[in-house]
Amino acid sequence: MFKAMTETCSVFGCKADKEIVSLHVLPKDVNIRMKWVHFIWKNRNIPAKLPDKTRVCSSHFPETCFENFIQKQMGFATKLILKPDAVPTIYPGDGASTSHHISPPSITALRSHTRDVGCQCEPLEKPQRTVSTQLSHLTLIHRRSQAIQVKPSSKAFGINTDVCSGFGGFLSTTIKEEPPPLKRRRIDALPDGTEESEDPLPDPDDISLHQSTSAFSDKTNGSPVTPVQDVTKYIIYEDCLLSLFLTCPCCGQTCEVNKFVRGTFLSVSQRCPFCQFNRKWNSQPIIGSTPAGNLHLSAAVNFTGSSFRQFNKVMSALKVRTIAETTYFDHARSYMDPCVFSTWKRLQADLIQTLSQREDVTLGGAMRAKIPGHNDKYGSYSVMDLHNGTIVDVQLMQSSEVGSSVNMEKEGLIRSLNFLEASGVKINTIVTDTHPQIQKYLKEQKPEVTHFYDMWHVAKGVSKKLEALAKEQKCDKVKKWQKRVVNHLYWSSTSSSSGEEAVAKWASISNHVQNIHSHNNALFPECQHSETDGSLSRKWLKPASKPAFKFQRIVENKRLMRDVAKLSPTHQMSAIERFHGVFLQFAPKNLVFSYRGMLCRLYLSAIHFNENVTRGQLKTKDGALVYKIKCPKTKKGQCSIQAVKTKPTSGYVDNLLQILFSEVLNDPGRFTAELDQLIAPEPPSTEPRRSDRDEAIAGILSRFSCPGEWSGKKEKSEEQEVPLSSPSSQENPHT
Repeated sequence: MFKAMTETCSVFGCKADKEIVSLHVLPKDVNIRMKWVHFIWKNRNIPAKLPDKTRVCSSHFPETCFENFIQKQMGFATKLILKPDAVPTIYPGDGASTSHHISPPSITALRSHTRDVGCQCEPLEKPQRTVSTQLSHLTLIHRRSQAIQVKPSSKAFGINTDVCSGFGGFLSTTIKEEPPPLKRRRIDALPDGTEESEDPLPDPDDISLHQSTSAFSDKTNGSPVTPVQDVTKYIIYEDCLLSLFLTCPCCGQTCEVNKFVRGTFLSVSQRCPFCQFNRKWNSQPIIGSTPAGNLHLSAAVNFTGSSFRQFNKVMSALKVRTIAETTYFDHARSYMDPCVFSTWKRLQADLIQTLSQREDVTLGGAMRAKIPGHNDKYGSYSVMDLHNGTIVDVQLMQSSEVGSSVNMEKEGLIRSLNFLEASGVKINTIVTDTHPQIQKYLKEQKPEVTHFYDMWHVAKGVSKKLEALAKEQKCDKVKKWQKRVVNHLYWSSTSSSSGEEAVAKWASISNHVQNIHSHNNALFPECQHSETDGSLSRKWLKPASKPAFKFQRIVENKRLMRDVAKLSPTHQMSAIERFHGVFLQFAPKNLVFSYRGMLCRLYLSAIHFNENVTRGQLKTKDGALVYKIKCPKTKKGQCSIQAVKTKPTSGYVDNLLQILFSEVLNDPGRFTAELDQLIAPEPPSTEPRRSDRDEAIAGILSRFSCPGEWSGKKEKSEEQEVPLSSPSSQENPHT
């Protein structure tokens, strides 16, 4: 809290000598700060906003408020240091304001109390000269520092402990607890012919230096250590870093510098061959036997759903040292995967507990196939709570488990329903697509569950059939009705109170396109639209024509009629499709993962999606909602307006890092136990046998040398089995 005397004391009437006293800024502690303020303004007329240069000089504090008062008087400290709880109590004119500012003759008076101190101090000049001569043996003569010459004097006072005994018991205790005092200049002049050196570097162990440089020093010294994952990191160039270790801080000579690199970890060893000074510096802390930066890098890549190979390309372009790919996978298998697995199970338990307490539970389920190399090896089935849009369960299947990829969707639904029912969730309604196996299973095994179909899947099928019909000869007018028919399908389902009413409304479209608006159905006898304008006259289909006949066959298809009766009037599965898009970001189709790695990526995507499911719409500074125009290729030039959401958050990443460094690394066995019980299914038996590398290369060479040997069906099938990549790329051929 010390300030140089460039300002004045804020206490009214203070006329203390600027050469003697020192200024102190207001403390940061609120209670003590208010005591200072009341003292300065004498408990009245306190301004609402304190001046920026409010200072109190040392003359207003008693001697007991300073930590190094005796050291200052004896010359061992250059600045007075206030105690953290010091409060000014001496006003100007009280007669005691300058009692603790003793002039130099007063030091002699203090020494007179103990005669042996004076006797021991006077002969010090002789060993002082001897020490200065000895220092020149290990230090350059022209670099001899005045502060270095003083150091033997301070040691002499420390050895002769009787010096402190004359000032009372508390002084001896204070000197033992204080670190070595700040080096001060010798009063004696340097010998003739000796060149004065630069000001010496301050002693890093000097407590008076650290406590007086900033008003926050008292609090920062006792502040808790920042966790490893929250510490800010920087990219440092090697030349700039090693230049800090080239010169010895003691003698200024060139040092020997050695470095040790392990991934992102750098250790620098410095040794001076002249004065034998040495030190070792590490770029990051060590957790167990692993550098913290290596673990943090692996966790950051894994928890954000990034690809290590893509990240490694970026780091290679920057010439930044990083870990190897095998190290990353070792970290992921040992630490990150158990952390993600445990975190998802905790979050899922909370979601299921909330579901089990509700009476009306409406779920939606859909499957997404993972297709590396056009092979449905993995399939993930997702179940969503359609009331709030959160993913409550995900199941990962391999085609070899269920016989083929066709059976994966049914198996995923069965696993999810069994898991939720075993957890106490009572399912009332479920919305899925029109998969025949799912329809049969729910009808036979779960008759108590109301089953609805997602409207988008049905509308997509109708739209494709109408588009195919419009390409036929003399049926081009059907194309003009394609979008209107899809809209009519949505309206028929959402505006109906029963499935029969929805079917009646849907069937009326076959009459409407022929300009017939009365229907032979009591549930929907006539169209509800207003009078049609003349612009539609050229779009009507002629009754009994080929387009009208085929259009009616599509609309009144028996299977389609059954599907329309079971369309969901309220909840749809568009949110699940958005989740599948998020899953693509964490597990792209062009990357191959193991079963365990794919499962953890699936859990990560569910955690990310649930955190951002309640994002609102973005607004401008004026409060207007933000929209954007989208023209996807699937709509073939037809654009749509879409609301722009706020940016997604990634608070779960910080949560995972906190769990990793505070729990998983301390006791990894507790987290890996449950994940190790997970049995990965066997790989599909239909995968082609991999030929030997040397055999495959020899086959390729023989193909060009003897083309006839590769002709025929048998040789052609063998050629398809030959891998043209290295063994390392076969493990992950899609980069």
